[in-house]
Amino acid sequence: MVEDEPGIALGLEDTLLLEGYEVEVVNNGLKASKRAMEEAFDLILLDVMLPGKNGFEVCRELRQSGLEAPIIFLTARTQESDRISGLDLGANDYVTKPFSPKELMARVRRLLRFVETSRQDRKRLEDQIDAAAEVQQQLFPRTQPFVPGLDYAGMCRPALGVSGDYYDFFTLPSGRLAILLADVCGKGMPAALVAASLQAAVRAYAPAADGNAGQLLKEVNQLLCETTSPERFVTLFYAVYDPARRELTWTNAGHCPALCLRADGELVRLESLTMPAGITRAMAPLQETMVMAPGDLLLINSDGIPEAANAQQEEFGEQRFENVVQENRNLGAAQLCGAILDCVREFSGGWHQGDDLTVVAAKLAAEGR
Repeated sequence: MVEDEPGIALGLEDTLLLEGYEVEVVNNGLKASKRAMEEAFDLILLDVMLPGKNGFEVCRELRQSGLEAPIIFLTARTQESDRISGLDLGANDYVTKPFSPKELMARVRRLLRFVETSRQDRKRLEDQIDAAAEVQQQLFPRTQPFVPGLDYAGMCRPALGVSGDYYDFFTLPSGRLAILLADVCGKGMPAALVAASLQAAVRAYAPAADGNAGQLLKEVNQLLCETTSPERFVTLFYAVYDPARRELTWTNAGHCPALCLRADGELVRLESLTMPAGITRAMAPLQETMVMAPGDLLLINSDGIPEAANAQQEEFGEQRFENVVQENRNLGAAQLCGAILDCVREFSGGWHQGDDLTVVAAKLAAEGR
């Protein structure tokens, strides 16, 4: 409770204590802001005319900080413009003095019931997301087929518990290795459901397509157009690696350019060949093939990595990503993926993760290894 008139503060404190509530009383706006940031109060009763900082300023500051606790203004300012200002700033209620203690307590109980209901609803939602995240983790490859001379790995850090990003590795009938990284437009549960459907589709169509990456993309695109809306389009990079010939056949549907860092230091970008999948049925089965050499490194990432931002709204960016790859290219594939995601997290400095972060690395053993 924030009240600078001792008589009102004492009387209201007694009323609240009799109702069974724990109460902390402060008498100025500066201390009110400080204590509300430090302690998780269930509800705040806030006067407007306060020393140090008025109640409107306190409310604005608390809401801008993300504090969600209910706020009831309790004030002698009765003008309609004041009530509108208080509610527009994020207060849940506005009570004018003199007030009825019984009515005030009824308003307090109502808001606290709402808080408890919201807390239970949030807990149920969090439990559902946790369960969905566990299911989704089972869709990511849990084992990696052995491929002579190839060290490969993938990592994903979802923004919202479940991810619209998806990566996969599996062996094709010919013995080639399929490598996929896909990014469904959007985040959270809707994107995760499309990602799960995509996983099933790719695994179903890939054996018949085998080394024809463009044909696999065409068939997946057809299915997405039939089963999802265009706003849930998917960008994806799909590649098939032939260890006998060291050939990589790949296709890119609207995805970030994959990077091939050659053993001699040359950087090759594997740019998009088509529009994203799921937008239109008309998609040509385009693909390209390149020969990999010992010591070459393939990096595939989702756009969440270059677009990750810090508190200054500066993005991680493509150049910083390429620098991290160059500096850590001698690490193993799994260690390299971890180093990249750690660098993004360090750059962001704890700032809100706006998108899923996913990276796949594949390294050909250098000569003599």
